[in-house]
Amino acid sequence: MLGYIIGDADMVTGFRLVGVEGVEATSVEEANQALDKALARNDLAIVVISEEFSTQQQLHERIEKIRRERREPLIVEVPGSKGKPSETRMSDLISKTLGVRI
Repeated sequence: MLGYIIGDADMVTGFRLVGVEGVEATSVEEANQALDKALARNDLAIVVISEEFSTQQQLHERIEKIRRERREPLIVEVPGSKGKPSETRMSDLISKTLGVRI
């Protein structure tokens, strides 16, 4: 199983340096299209997406729906290379994704 990154050029380049493939997005629309392509694949275990895009309402709602309806791939939101980190705690993300309280 593989990982996949959706983010800005710096973020994607950094992940590519450690062997994770991905796509550079410059808009929410491009990130949404990249997510479509990632979800169409059967070999991905995790999709990492920049908060620069995932916090936009259109994409955020879609990600939440995917998390409720699918077990794989796990979608993880991380701060982008130029953005400030969100206030979401990792335990909250795990609880929301797995449907259990920790």
